[in-house]
Amino acid sequence: MNKKAFFIGSATLLSSLLAFQSFSNPAPLNSVQKCASLLPNGYNFSMTINAKIDTTTDKPVVSGILDLTDGTEILPPELSSKVEPFKQCVVKLMK
Repeated sequence: MNKKAFFIGSATLLSSLLAFQSFSNPAPLNSVQKCASLLPNGYNFSMTINAKIDTTTDKPVVSGILDLTDGTEILPPELSSKVEPFKQCVVKLMK
C-alpha cells in the first residue's frame, strides 16, 4: 500500500511541476508576428527599421532605429508607452 501511495504522490508531484513549467515559460517571442501580440488592439501600425551594419571590424556592429507609427505624426504618450514592449521584442530579434 505504501508503494502505491508513493507512486501516486510522485506522479502528482511530477505532473504539477510539468504544468508549472509550461505556465512559467510561455512560448518564446521569436518572430515579428509573435512580438505583434504585445501591441494594443484597435490600431493599424506601420514599422520601419533603418539600420547600418559595419563589417569592417572583427565583430560586426549594428546600429539604427525602429520607427513605429499608427498613422499620426507623433504617437500619443499613452500609446507610445503601450508599444514599447513590442519595440523591445523586435530589437531583441535583431541582436
